Amino acid sequence: MWPSWEQTLIVFAAALLEGAVGFDFGLVAAPALGSLIGVLNAVVLLSLPNLSIAVSKILGVKTPPDPVRRLMPFIGAGGLGAAAGVITLIVTPPIVLKWGTGLLVLLIAAYSLSRLRLQLDLRDESFFAYLAGLVSGWLSGLTYAGGPLIIIYLDSLQMNRSRMTKMMNISALAFTAIQVAALSGTGNLLPLSAARSLLAVFPALAGFLIGRRIRGAFAPEVGYTVGLSLMTAAALALLIFGPGGWK
Repeated sequence: MWPSWEQTLIVFAAALLEGAVGFDFGLVAAPALGSLIGVLNAVVLLSLPNLSIAVSKILGVKTPPDPVRRLMPFIGAGGLGAAAGVITLIVTPPIVLKWGTGLLVLLIAAYSLSRLRLQLDLRDESFFAYLAGLVSGWLSGLTYAGGPLIIIYLDSLQMNRSRMTKMMNISALAFTAIQVAALSGTGNLLPLSAARSLLAVFPALAGFLIGRRIRGAFAPEVGYTVGLSLMTAAALALLIFGPGGWK
């Protein structure tokens, strides 16, 4: 029942990176695990660890109510998107999930390396709130890839870094909670799979909390480079060695 040592190591390492430098847990862990057990099984296994990390991020953090109220359309649309993402995950053929996830993560890595800073034209803020929320929620529910779009949307609102981080954590928690509920409601978090996911919470929280303790011990650029390298390697491993891959 306990996840294999390879799965445990991947969960721990991705969570350690998240805690130490803030690099997205799912963008590393999902493709890496997908290369071993397929994308659908990886998303299910990571559901409770991802939720536990999302909860840990907001514990003890004071959040002003006004920005949250402003984000309610975005969060509401994202919740619907997360549920739709889970349905898409379930009905999509494994080979399409593998290639779609791998190429999407490589695209995100390329965008990060380019240092481009995309911003939305928020003269019609309501429209983009619903659109960006729906798409980012869908990507989050499908394969934990909604984080970059959440950042682009919040950056377009001209939030400072501290407030942006708080709002991103709240949005991510909402999308993750909906994803877990949808996985459960569709029968993909049955007792055995739920127990395996629950056991994976332990290495996830251990890695995240250790990462928090060592945050600042090395330059952010180093952690960013390591994160991008691992994310790219995980995506390539998924494409090459994942079920139905080249090898």
